[in-house]
Amino acid sequence: MDTKVFKRRILSIDGGGIRGIIPAIVLNYIEEQTGKRIATMFDFIAGTSTGGILALGLTKLNSDSRINKEPEYTSAELVNFYRKYGKKIFSENMPLGLDDMGQPKFNPQGRQEVFTELLGEAKVEDALKEILITSYDIELRAPVFFTSNPEAEDIDSYNSRKICRGFKMVEAAMATSAAPTFFPPYKLDTAHRTPEGYYALVDGGIFANNPSSLAMMEAMISYKEAHKGEELERTDTLVVSLGTGSLTRQYKYNKVKNWGQVKWVLPLLNIVLDGQSEAVAFQLDKLMVNKGENRNYYRFQLQLSGDHNHDQMDNADPGNIDYLEMRGETLTEHCRDSLDQLCKLLKEDNTLGIRTI
Repeated sequence: MDTKVFKRRILSIDGGGIRGIIPAIVLNYIEEQTGKRIATMFDFIAGTSTGGILALGLTKLNSDSRINKEPEYTSAELVNFYRKYGKKIFSENMPLGLDDMGQPKFNPQGRQEVFTELLGEAKVEDALKEILITSYDIELRAPVFFTSNPEAEDIDSYNSRKICRGFKMVEAAMATSAAPTFFPPYKLDTAHRTPEGYYALVDGGIFANNPSSLAMMEAMISYKEAHKGEELERTDTLVVSLGTGSLTRQYKYNKVKNWGQVKWVLPLLNIVLDGQSEAVAFQLDKLMVNKGENRNYYRFQLQLSGDHNHDQMDNADPGNIDYLEMRGETLTEHCRDSLDQLCKLLKEDNTLGIRTI
């Protein structure tokens, strides 16, 4: 039977801090099996937080190959990115005392330096494929999406903003990864675009830690705009969704029933991020076809142990990096049949190419 040719092939990558090494390992497996780069096999890539950083890295143009339009990084290089720079991203401000509990846990300077090293002066609009990077403005109280689709540039509504031209990939990376309590909000200069002259942005994971459903809807919208009103059917859409590990740490009723605001802060953030990711995964699992010859939805996810803080998004200790790598390899092994099925589909469908800039 001929391989189905999808009109839109979507890659979506969850948020999860240092746990982004897990989807990076899955992506590396796909590249090794197909012999192709991720940016050549998908035409829409969405990401939140660490997933947004991966999306940017995967679609950044290699400045030495402007004619051939090659991506700067392989997935293997992005796996190494976590090994090399994880500790610098999550660098402590200072030992926290009672008077310091009201400040962010980490200094954003190390994160800024790492993202500048990774992404340089590249602009969002020059991404090799259409991307959607999530963030949230705490003053506008609205989602702000970084997109490389110029047709969506500066869509401004009461509910959300879409921005494209003039913004750097580094800025998108800083915005999408500004996790509350871990980092301060990211102040992005907007010049004339807003009355305030800036966006005050935090991690998009607070509303879309798993951006798969947003990505699918956005791909349908951009397809309709590009094809003069033609609707993109769900059956013509391939969605590949990568998790960063679901959490198993339990909060026992008898222990938490008397918790107040301070004790709930970090557990509540973890619950919100993990809960949203798994809720979206559950819905898409029911909405799309997840098995058989007409399969058009793949979700790669596994559980993480709360022992030794393995599930903490800021645990960049070498031992935890080793654990996350091991879990990433375990995921590819457990999902080998599905991954190989996906790789065959991606390898045989050669209708897509690098986006013309």
